[in-house]
Amino acid sequence: MATGESPTCDVISSEMPYWENNRLIFPFLINDWKHVYYIDFPLEFKNTQKPHISVLIGIAMAEIYRLCEICTPQIVQVPWYSCLPWESDWWNEDIYWYLQQKFYLEKWSWDRMPRIEFSRSELENSWSPSVKDSYLLAVSGGKESTFAFEWMQRANLTMETFTLHHAGGILGDNWQKKFPVFEPIRKRSHLWEILTHPREDPAQHFDYKGVRNDPTITNALFVMMIIAAQQGHKFLVLANDKSSNESNATYQGRSVNHQSAKGNAYIERFNDFLERKGLPFRYVSICEEVYSIATVQQLSLWNKSILKDLTSCNEAQWAPGSSRWCCGCPKCAFSFALIEAATDYDFAIDVVGEDYVYGWILETVMRSDTVKGFEVLPRRWVVERTFGWFNWCRRLSKDYEVLPATSETMIRVAMIRIMLRRLA
Repeated sequence: MATGESPTCDVISSEMPYWENNRLIFPFLINDWKHVYYIDFPLEFKNTQKPHISVLIGIAMAEIYRLCEICTPQIVQVPWYSCLPWESDWWNEDIYWYLQQKFYLEKWSWDRMPRIEFSRSELENSWSPSVKDSYLLAVSGGKESTFAFEWMQRANLTMETFTLHHAGGILGDNWQKKFPVFEPIRKRSHLWEILTHPREDPAQHFDYKGVRNDPTITNALFVMMIIAAQQGHKFLVLANDKSSNESNATYQGRSVNHQSAKGNAYIERFNDFLERKGLPFRYVSICEEVYSIATVQQLSLWNKSILKDLTSCNEAQWAPGSSRWCCGCPKCAFSFALIEAATDYDFAIDVVGEDYVYGWILETVMRSDTVKGFEVLPRRWVVERTFGWFNWCRRLSKDYEVLPATSETMIRVAMIRIMLRRLA
């Protein structure tokens, strides 16, 4: 993980995007190095009214965020886009939502946040395509978006689906083997599959080894607008669970949450942006009232076999080969724990292929849905008592740690102290 030694540059400059058939091309300059970002639309994309500049800037900004994370500049220049001062201020605040995790982990001061410069305008560059009350749902192959798809299908909502693959070109086509859940989605809805990839990976070019918090949300929302304008959809739907609203830490007076673009505060902020721009779309979130365990449990009740097709490991998605689990990251362990808790141990092994919770078997003790009032649950008090002991330790009273391994070590230290006192 990076510790403040990530690459830097003087300036990142965005050049005017352009079309080549069904490929949308975004050129950039990082100092003197040319970077090109491609978005490939399917042949069925027939929008003769090419996307408005208000949408193109959103896609360009998402790639700028990614580049700023890899090679942080002092300034970002976007001379081809002109806007009013309020929008310039909005984008200069928006970059914080995506770079906050990098600045926190690498211990950079907030005043090093790149300043974005646009051309100034006296008129609002709004755009109002005709839309109706229908839905375009972004699916990623994970548990929340799969739950959202199943729920919307059962609610008989007028919808199409959309996915943004960071694949193709230099990244290859292994993604086709890593997202089996898309096959039933294709059969039950119209799935718009968009491919995005750089001409050359800037992380490799600049030898960047720090945190990767790709701005998929901004990128997806603005690319979805291109499809929604052609198809007439008003609602852009993403599936974000309750944890999206919970900060991980506070750094130099600002809260840090690596999922902040999925939270309710950002949804409200983004919809206010759309309204001020006169864009007819709305960002809608499903699952924001529940945690991941609830979505996995409901999927298991609807059709347990769906869980076998989920893809939740980000590391494996970028790795060569067709494996959907890297077998070594926290997300693999988390997914195993969720599936095991919602189903059973053998089924979780069948889905994930290995016990990633270090050999421990989780047994979920649930309240009865029929009993009213207080009910003693078998051995649950033992677990709750242990959590209470942890709160005696300052480092465990809140989730202060950056690395899960550090938290595990502090738990071991706390339990050693308790056992030594009892043996004394």
